[in-house]
Amino acid sequence: MTQRLTPAEVAALTGLDERAIRKDLEHGIFGASSPPRFSFPAVVYFRAIVLLGLRLGAKDRRQLYRAIAEGLAAGKATVEIGSIAELRLASVKKEVEEKLDRFTEWKRRLVTDERILGGEPVFPRSRLAVRRIGAMLLRGASPEEIREDYPRLTNEDIELARLYTLAYPRLGRPRAQLEAPSR
Repeated sequence: MTQRLTPAEVAALTGLDERAIRKDLEHGIFGASSPPRFSFPAVVYFRAIVLLGLRLGAKDRRQLYRAIAEGLAAGKATVEIGSIAELRLASVKKEVEEKLDRFTEWKRRLVTDERILGGEPVFPRSRLAVRRIGAMLLRGASPEEIREDYPRLTNEDIELARLYTLAYPRLGRPRAQLEAPSR
């Protein structure tokens, strides 16, 4: 992976809260960059944090990131994370690569045209905004409900629309909700 990801993209792809990602930035675990962008070893690190399910201090997180980055650079399948534990780095790396590749390829198929919904990304051959489907999922709609209403969407479209909505939130202030006139 040569592209560098934003904190929101990393949060969406790894399942970690964006605040935890920004906290690691504050602790200087990755060095400084402005605006903050993350390399592939950092994404693998964040996914490993989620999979481990442990709360680690800043010093331990820094050591874990260093071990993962060095292990990836050396092509190791596992890295030691203490005297009695190993991290199966190859499986975490593979999971992150596959998800990132799927997401990147899927995003290429989206249509962005100023004449369609003012440039909002839509699914191919439709006027259906990706964020609309993602927002429905984030509000609690099930994939089955969405499939009923939009049968042309694939399972992958539905799954990745949620990630897209998390990774690329709308910019600006939220629109005010209009109330129906009282009778």
